Amino acid sequence: MKITILGNCGPYPSAGGACSGYLLEDGENKILIDCGNGVLSRLLEKINNLDEITAVILTHLHSDHISDAMVLRYAVGINKEKGMLNKSIPLFAPAKPTEIFESLQFKDAFVLNTIDESTVLNFGDMQISFKLMVHPVETYGVVVQKGLKKFVYSSDTKYCNAVEEIAKDADLFLCECNVMEIDKTEDTYHLSGKDVGQIANISKVKRVLITHLWPEYNFNDVLNEVKSIFDGDVEIAEEFKTYEV
Repeated sequence: MKITILGNCGPYPSAGGACSGYLLEDGENKILIDCGNGVLSRLLEKINNLDEITAVILTHLHSDHISDAMVLRYAVGINKEKGMLNKSIPLFAPAKPTEIFESLQFKDAFVLNTIDESTVLNFGDMQISFKLMVHPVETYGVVVQKGLKKFVYSSDTKYCNAVEEIAKDADLFLCECNVMEIDKTEDTYHLSGKDVGQIANISKVKRVLITHLWPEYNFNDVLNEVKSIFDGDVEIAEEFKTYEV
């Protein structure tokens, strides 16, 4: 398995950057996980044709994770209509907010499917499952298993037992880190660098990539906050870089 970082910012991109978007690949399977602002153009740099996309997974229906899915639906729908694409793309997302979920459809671009904690998806040798996180809308962390290898993506969440649970023994943990500890309040539904470090320690994570970074921070300051707690392998999820699991 390998994961390419298409965007690492949130809730809006840095100049020239992109919001959350990650391309998970294994053999011929190419799964787009989240599709925030700026992600589609970068995806099209990585693939030759839209029909290479096996499926799209949206972890929650906030704009910084789905806005380019609204444009991807045009690309797929119109290309289907003109005979340039012969399939709809399976899309998996939380059912709520209902009006946003339903708005994802356009000219049968997607085969819409809802996800919850009972959902298990199989793509080749990869098995993908979901865990409910703590965020203002229905949000799921993603666990991908292939044999003995485990890739985990936190999505957006405040600190909770669930994120510790899914991160346990992860070979690669892609974790949101949207706030620094000094700026965190009770109303912050995101993880700080300190939080990420604690999760990595408790869950015995082998490697951490921090993402969903606030553009106004110096990203190295955020990274150093994680490193002050976790002395293992941790780095900033670098846009356009591909990581092996």
